[in-house]
Amino acid sequence: RFFFFYCPAVATTYMNFLKHFWIFLLWLLLILYLSFAPLKDWPQPSIFQKLYLDKAVHFTMYLLLSFLLLRSFFRQQPLQKYRYAIFAGTLAFSAGLGIAVEALQPILTQYRRFEWMDMLANAIGAIAGIVIFRWLLSRGYAAMNTRPVANQQ
Repeated sequence: RFFFFYCPAVATTYMNFLKHFWIFLLWLLLILYLSFAPLKDWPQPSIFQKLYLDKAVHFTMYLLLSFLLLRSFFRQQPLQKYRYAIFAGTLAFSAGLGIAVEALQPILTQYRRFEWMDMLANAIGAIAGIVIFRWLLSRGYAAMNTRPVANQQ
């Protein structure tokens, strides 16, 4: 049996976490799968290199990763007091994951190699996700479901 059945407080915390972070977790798993899975049926690298499509994919994947992580944090706790710590932590996690994945690809697989430009695209995508989230948050975008600390009554 799971520990959760014996400790309702832990089960509630776990379910609350999943309620807010499930989209982020699915996206994270998709990134990890795509980063380490053999892609035999995908177009040859020469097509990707000509179009720089590979870098755009890396950029977009990590943009969405950092955006979804921030969205999850702010939906879980709408009145964020430590916004800069959350933004910095999100950047560290997203960029760190991009660096770790690139470093581990040649070690854990025989069909992937380390690329500095992929790592750079991952980091720039993570930064872009944070910038877009902050911009939407500053505009009071309703779907963020957040309220700034200054509006507490």
